[in-house]
Amino acid sequence: MVYLDYCANYPIKKEVLDDLVNAELNYMANANANHSLGQKAKTYVLECNNRIKKALNLSNDVDVIHTSSATESNNMAIKGIIESYNAFGKKILVSQLEHNSINGCLSIYKETGYEIDFIKTESNGKVSLNDLENKLDDNVILVIITLLDGELGTLQDYESISALVSKYKNAHLLMDATQAIAKYSIDFNKIEMVSFSPHKFGGLTGTGVLLKKKSTILAPLINGGESLTIYRSGSIPIGLISQTAKAIELVVSNRDDNVNCLKDLSKYLLTKLKSIRKIEINSFENLFIFNIGVNGIKSSNVVDYLSSKDIYVSQKSACSIKNTPSKIIMSVYNDKKRALESFRVSISELTTKDEIDILVRALEEL
Repeated sequence: MVYLDYCANYPIKKEVLDDLVNAELNYMANANANHSLGQKAKTYVLECNNRIKKALNLSNDVDVIHTSSATESNNMAIKGIIESYNAFGKKILVSQLEHNSINGCLSIYKETGYEIDFIKTESNGKVSLNDLENKLDDNVILVIITLLDGELGTLQDYESISALVSKYKNAHLLMDATQAIAKYSIDFNKIEMVSFSPHKFGGLTGTGVLLKKKSTILAPLINGGESLTIYRSGSIPIGLISQTAKAIELVVSNRDDNVNCLKDLSKYLLTKLKSIRKIEINSFENLFIFNIGVNGIKSSNVVDYLSSKDIYVSQKSACSIKNTPSKIIMSVYNDKKRALESFRVSISELTTKDEIDILVRALEEL
């Protein structure tokens, strides 16, 4: 088996799984309970949040909110901002590079009178700062731009984006960092709201995080009384929070070594791909996400062919609508044929050069 779909899911790390089990066994009480055992569990959860803040270098004015996924985190931020700040405007700016958890959520509000305006994408996969600046006004209450999209792998200039948005007192900024957090050192203190999910870097599927400035008010997504935060009611999942902290600590502490490994693998893979005449490379940074196409063959057919040989890549983001043109490739190249032929190879430090050779031979055969 050759697994090259790490952007969809990274296998859970043993240390993370061990941490989950230990937390569940050692802190069995409900962390909302008033007795000493419950308070012991609550204290441990707060310690986990402090570990997360330390690993990510977060300031004290940042809230750590635990959710079930990056999708829930995105929904919490979008719905929470709209419900809290709708008196200040009805305009939302969003990049053309967003995950379906963003676009699906926004479609609800488009039907109820909100203006959803897309920010243009430059030919290098970057969000157009000029277009963002031109579209910002006092009626904008929310700007949504993925920090690093899951198809092209382009890291956005988050500091410039944040600086532009901060000029407008009614505008709030959300960035999805799900694909970026494991590979890049990001100053999250410069972004108002950040979503991500640990299952992209060795944590459990079914967990997510929303970071937000304490001064930003959100309407609760799940009501029922205060739990760990006022934004999401329910019993506190001690083991899930503990494993999130562990996964973050591991990925941050090993990031430099992993990136150096990826740079070597990336150079090797690109050299091999460029030797195949019909291969077209769509991505730009090519650190761990490679968006490519085989000229004349639909991506769905390529993915099926490779799967038949136990080689696993992705047509698009795992949550995208299948057998349709990639909207992200369309936003950059405005070429439907290219968008229909594009597919994603995503590697990690677990990938080997032998696996890359197997992929390249299969593409040559195809």
